[in-house]
Amino acid sequence: MNQSPDIDNLRQRAELIKAKHQDQLLNQAYPDITKMTGDEIQALVYELQVHQIELEMQNNELKSTQQELSKSQQDYARIYNLAPVAYLSLSQLGTILQANLAATTLLNTPLCGLLGQRLEKFIHIDDQDNYYLFFHKLLKDPSSPHLLSGITIANKSTHQLDCQGLDIFHCPHEECPTNRALTYLELKAVVDKQENNEVIVYLALKDVSTHKILEDTLACLNNKLLNVIKNQRTSLTQHRQLINDKTSELQQSHRTSTELKDISTHIFNASSEGIVMIDQLGNIESSNPATYLILGYSEIELLGTALNELLITPLFTDLSVELLSENSQSSSFRVDGLHSNGSILPLSLSLVNFTLNQTSHFAIVIRDNSLRLQQEQHEKNHLDEVAHMTRLSLIGSMGSGIAHQVNQPLTSISNYTQACLHMIKAEQPNLNKLSEVLTKTYDQAQKAGRIIHRMKDLASQRSTLRSMNRIDASIESAVNFCADECYQHNITMTLDLTPDSPVIALDSVQIEQVILNLIRNAIDALKEQKNAKDRRISIQTQLKEDLEVRVKDNGPGLTKVQKEKILTPFFTSKPSGMGMGLSICRSILEAHGGMIRFDSKLEVGTTFYFNLPLNGEKP
Repeated sequence: MNQSPDIDNLRQRAELIKAKHQDQLLNQAYPDITKMTGDEIQALVYELQVHQIELEMQNNELKSTQQELSKSQQDYARIYNLAPVAYLSLSQLGTILQANLAATTLLNTPLCGLLGQRLEKFIHIDDQDNYYLFFHKLLKDPSSPHLLSGITIANKSTHQLDCQGLDIFHCPHEECPTNRALTYLELKAVVDKQENNEVIVYLALKDVSTHKILEDTLACLNNKLLNVIKNQRTSLTQHRQLINDKTSELQQSHRTSTELKDISTHIFNASSEGIVMIDQLGNIESSNPATYLILGYSEIELLGTALNELLITPLFTDLSVELLSENSQSSSFRVDGLHSNGSILPLSLSLVNFTLNQTSHFAIVIRDNSLRLQQEQHEKNHLDEVAHMTRLSLIGSMGSGIAHQVNQPLTSISNYTQACLHMIKAEQPNLNKLSEVLTKTYDQAQKAGRIIHRMKDLASQRSTLRSMNRIDASIESAVNFCADECYQHNITMTLDLTPDSPVIALDSVQIEQVILNLIRNAIDALKEQKNAKDRRISIQTQLKEDLEVRVKDNGPGLTKVQKEKILTPFFTSKPSGMGMGLSICRSILEAHGGMIRFDSKLEVGTTFYFNLPLNGEKP
């Protein structure tokens, strides 16, 4: 950067003063020093010292002034270079004389590449004429120092601006104003004439690309919108007709909705099941006539009453209402309700949560279970009676085997008793031996008692009584009943029971009846088998989602007709059978929440298997 003209003028004046002062010193007539006295010489020396001090003070003042001017020059250069605005100094020919750092950044060219170059080299070809007129007019008339011009900058990427028209109007991206690689500058100039009549043009450059592109983009979008508005006139007419059609449809839909509402009201009032609408606090908002018949209250008495007051156990609490509100599906409950006469009613409630006017409500369907429970109890009693009859028939068919089981311990008791009598008649009875024989006699009596007790349980007429038991005991008891008959017919019976079988809710007598019936059927099937050397029955338990019991034989299998009718009542393949055994077994298992199935192949055998739920509860 060149030195300031003020510094050059100051130096010229100092040199002139110095030359003038030297001429004065040379022209001044001094006496011959050899002829001067000591006082004159001392006075001369003193005068020279004073002049020397004055010259030193002037020299120091000049140095201080020079330092201040140098600092001002450096501050000016720093401000000039670090200014955020781009500045250029041009000659009257348009050649770049000076440029600050912002200008080199804006033009994307180093300082050495700018100095000596004509600014018009950077001006876009479309704006060359405008720049030429601007510059020459500026030299003649500095009162018009403003120009907006586009320039081309090497290696400059396109402006990253978003245009909504690309998505709205589907414009080609290459035609969009935002895709331009030009940089738009606003030029503001000041003309300065030097003392030597040299003209220097000072330019301030401002990047207005974003503003210019936004203006062009808005103008483009406005034109496109005008075209769209013109094209939409026909479409608006069509939409107006469509709206009219939709309005007619909505009116028809409203009329249909009103009719459906009337129909729903008729269904609501004519329903044989009670229906009540309650709010979020559990208060009844409306109810149908069936509700009045079930609960014995009038419409006025139910309106506004809390539903909890009509139930033995309150259903609506803060927690339950919150859970029901979160669950949009229907929920069902079995509760005991209170009739207006004070009697207790077994009820089934089905709840559905719905929102009306941004407020939660519940619709509850109320069913009186009194008749259904009476019917279930009647069916249960009937099942108990039929099961008792089949147990008696089963015991009758097993009479010889049971008699043989009872006869064995009785024979042993008779023999042990005779031995005891002989021991007592001896002169010196062996008391230890006598005690051992009496113990065996007692064990055989207990065995006979257990057989008779099990027979009594099977033969007795009793209501269903479930308790938490393991099924292994029922299986082993049934196997013991059939052990003698299996032995007589050369049948091998094996057990494969799951260790640590779970405790489940069951009626042990009824389940034993099921297992006993399946074993008896397997024995009857094996009796018909010609090969008497290989007759097998296996009983297996297995834990899956529930407890499964399998009774398998290697008998002749079932025919197609037998497979179709084997589980239907009164069907039997035995000459003296009633056809009720498997039908009763199925009813017993279904009452326990289980089911019975079978798989059979001719000349291979038959497998009956049934399952019982693990989470069964006592009824």
